[in-house]
Amino acid sequence: VTATGFTVIDIVMIAAAAGLIVALLGVSGLGFALTLFLVELGAGNLIALLLLAAAISIVLGMGMPTLGVYVLLAALVAPALTEVGVSPMAAHLFVLYFGMLSMITPPVAIAAYGAAAIARAEPISTCLAAIRFGWPAYFIPFLFVFSPSLLFDGPIGSVSWAFVTAVGGVWLATIGVIGYFTRTLDSVTRMLFFAAGLALMTPANVFEGGIWTDIAGLVVAVLLFGREFRASRRLRADSPAE
Repeated sequence: VTATGFTVIDIVMIAAAAGLIVALLGVSGLGFALTLFLVELGAGNLIALLLLAAAISIVLGMGMPTLGVYVLLAALVAPALTEVGVSPMAAHLFVLYFGMLSMITPPVAIAAYGAAAIARAEPISTCLAAIRFGWPAYFIPFLFVFSPSLLFDGPIGSVSWAFVTAVGGVWLATIGVIGYFTRTLDSVTRMLFFAAGLALMTPANVFEGGIWTDIAGLVVAVLLFGREFRASRRLRADSPAE
């Protein structure tokens, strides 16, 4: 009971501080000014605006708890995205993801540095390892914006296809990032896996004929899987019996 009480106090204090920040933004007009600044700086280029919003979300989220990060970014950055036509759900998930990525993004990366202290590991190496393992989180928010189907917005067929290709693409690209499948991969094979994953992850509705990037990624993935399984069988056949 005591532990629960202290936890609730922490949450109440965070919510109160976040409320003060939101109120200050509303009274001062800073929230509107930042929204206008981002929209004008993006100059109608959605990609540029998303990159700016991602960078600002990471910077503003550094050293803050989850609730405070979201409330701050929902008031400051998300309105700029909805202003240019991004759906509210995608905009809020976008800023939430990048706000939380400040936990593993240098120079603050408090989660990675905390893990390094617990594991008695080198902080920078731990931070880089965290980025390496968490790389999909830097890419998925963009998919939310360009592929509403991933947010279950659309026909069931479109939603299912977007989900399957996104999961498969992340898996393939992660094989390329980690460098291992059934065996340790050479640099060329790693790049092919990563390229196939990115092609499969690219939403089919981003541009006309985008479905062909999914098909190309799928074909390359099948060829790579076939090659790696054959190589694995040869290795097992050539290895001496125990």
